[in-house]
Amino acid sequence: MDLGLAGRRALVSGGSQGIGWAVASRLLREGASVAICARNEQGVATAVKELSRTGAVVGHVCDFSDEDAVRRWVDLAAEALGGIDIVVSNASASGQHGTGPSPWEVNFRVDVLGCVALCEAAKPYLERSDAAAIVQIGTSTAIEHHDVPISPSYGALKAATINYMAQLAQRWGPEGIRANTVSPGPILIEGRKWDSLRERRPEIFERDRDAHPTKRMGTAEEVANIVAMLASPAASWVNGANVMVDGGFTKRVGF
Repeated sequence: MDLGLAGRRALVSGGSQGIGWAVASRLLREGASVAICARNEQGVATAVKELSRTGAVVGHVCDFSDEDAVRRWVDLAAEALGGIDIVVSNASASGQHGTGPSPWEVNFRVDVLGCVALCEAAKPYLERSDAAAIVQIGTSTAIEHHDVPISPSYGALKAATINYMAQLAQRWGPEGIRANTVSPGPILIEGRKWDSLRERRPEIFERDRDAHPTKRMGTAEEVANIVAMLASPAASWVNGANVMVDGGFTKRVGF
């Protein structure tokens, strides 16, 4: 199926590894040009080198806890790509631990305020697109309690971004900008959270792996496939949705 992404221009925050890298790779394979950002300069350089084998990609260093830096990145990326059609908000401070206000403040600055700054800065460019789309990467933890060893701020503040996307769908929809969320369940990526838990807390890993009907965890590529679909003109009539990509892990009935 042709998603109609050839020639489109996409921004992917947190695009140097994990789900962000997989999303950038998928969009490039569909013929889009992509701008990625991340905090680590070497990580960005390595990702750009790898991704450039597939298509046209540029990368910048950006700390998503810094609103001004986010807005500067959007302008730099738009200039490099010649505009913006797609925004994938993936940057997250998901690894926060501890009690008290600190993890909440960090998650709020990156996951919520960073997302808001990204969308607001990209809006003038998206208004000039004939197929503008925003996709926020959420989490199943936002809609169903999950006792993994991580700050509760992560799920709570990701829930806020799901609500934010639904609001943008209504507010910016008349201007031709769609806004949706993709919420992954447990995703196994080498060197990331679930891979680490497999070694440190095998009882949690095995419990949650086996809670899936297929007894396995998802992959970054499986998430990226849905992100690409939602970001594409092929999903032109999907707006304000929160699409679960969790292999049946969550048990809510979504009606």
